[in-house]
Formats: sequence, structure tokens, C-alpha cells
Amino acid sequence: MAIIELSPDTVESPPEPEADRFPEPSATAPAALTDRLGGGWALFLTAAWVTIFTTGAALEPAPTNGHAMPLLAALLAGALMLGWMVMAAGFAQRRRYGAAGSLGAAGVLVAMTIACPLSGHHAGIGAWWWFELAGSLALVAASEAALRA
Repeated sequence: MAIIELSPDTVESPPEPEADRFPEPSATAPAALTDRLGGGWALFLTAAWVTIFTTGAALEPAPTNGHAMPLLAALLAGALMLGWMVMAAGFAQRRRYGAAGSLGAAGVLVAMTIACPLSGHHAGIGAWWWFELAGSLALVAASEAALRA
């Protein structure tokens, strides 16, 4: 049996720890949802929601089938209300999670707008539907902009 001796210059040293293995948060890191909401975003989004939602509801014709897909309608309405509650609480405290609630509610509004004629709730697509689609997509875009600001 042979014993192998290693000279000091053949022994590998342990690897150096990587300096950026756990990088410090930088200025480009996303802000937390509890950070303050800058500028007039809370006021702008509130005004946009009130204007777009009430105008869309006023333009929408009477439903053809008021009982189309009641479970889906109830789930979407509940999700919309939850998004509004998160939005209102966040805006009252001027926190970014208000904009996240607005984004979630706007996404639900897009789904409601698309589901409306597909479910048979309304017979067809008219100018009111295009307004609701454009308005809900505008709310999505404004909410995303508020989150990025």
C-alpha cells in the first residue's frame, strides 16, 4: 500500500465565497406594496374608476338573460368588490397595494366585459361594449403605471 504525500503547492484551497451571492437591494429593485403611493395616483385612479365604471354601467343595455351563468357572475362580482376594498384601503393610506387592488379589479372588469356577450347575458356587442372594453383596459394600464411609478 502506498501513501501519497501532497506537497503544499498541489493542495487546492477552498473556493472563495462569491461576493454577490446575496446582493444588496439596489435602486432598481421593485418597491414593496406597503411603500407610499407617489403623487396623485390615488386621486387619478379613483376618478378614473368612478368615471369609467359609471359611464359603462349607464351605457350598458338591459340584459337579454339576467340569469346567465349565475355562479360565474357571482364569483366575478365578488372578486371585483374585493379588489375595490383593497384599492380603497390602500388609497386611504396612500400605499401601493391600493394600485395593486385597482389592477386586480381592472383585470376582473376585463373578464366581466368579455364574458358578458359570451355567456348570453347580452345578445350582442355594441358601442357600449367597446367602451367598456377600452375603459377596463385603460384602468389596467393606469394601475400598472401607478405600480411602476
